[in-house]
Amino acid sequence: MNAKKSSSGRALVRTVASNQLGDAIFDLAEVALDQNLAEGLLKDVPIVGILVKLARAGHSISEELLIRKLARFLTDLNTVPHQDRAKLLEQYPDTSDEQRVLGENLLLALERLDDVKKPAILARFFAAYIKSEIDYLTFTRLSRALEKFNLELLPNLRWFYIRKEPIVNTPEEIIHELSLTGLVTVGLEGSGTLGGSAGYRFSDLGKTFLLIGFDVKNFAG
Repeated sequence: MNAKKSSSGRALVRTVASNQLGDAIFDLAEVALDQNLAEGLLKDVPIVGILVKLARAGHSISEELLIRKLARFLTDLNTVPHQDRAKLLEQYPDTSDEQRVLGENLLLALERLDDVKKPAILARFFAAYIKSEIDYLTFTRLSRALEKFNLELLPNLRWFYIRKEPIVNTPEEIIHELSLTGLVTVGLEGSGTLGGSAGYRFSDLGKTFLLIGFDVKNFAG
């Protein structure tokens, strides 16, 4: 990991915990749209200061997309009360390796997302972690599942878990694809025997993914 990514990682964690998060979102949008952004008070918001320099240096398309992903991510996190976000700095204090690693991993997770809607969903997962609704391991598993998940299959995943009308046509190859994300479990009881076959079952990760990411409740079974 290079020095720029390291400093950006720390800056992201400090920005999430900051009471200026709303300002940071506005300024990030400006950075994404205007490479000649005028200096102002918001340049002192940690992640913004770094990205303003990036913008003025002439950022690439991939860097511009990352800025836009960050803006969407932070917009959803802004719904978390500041007192909850501020607790991040108690668990991940300034200058600590833990803060650097957390921030770098968030940036890497955002970079890997392949759909414009996914940063907001990642923010919902991270908000749940901030509020201690899930642990860090669960957050990382949700993050990786989101990376692999095709959002066009959300109706299929939802139907698999709630089994309510209207029925969503979900062939086995789609269920298999969902299983590769970890959101559906493959049951192997009886497989490899005469008349036996693999089956697909609910997973705790899949339920958590739907509940936190999409507010899906009332699961079947």
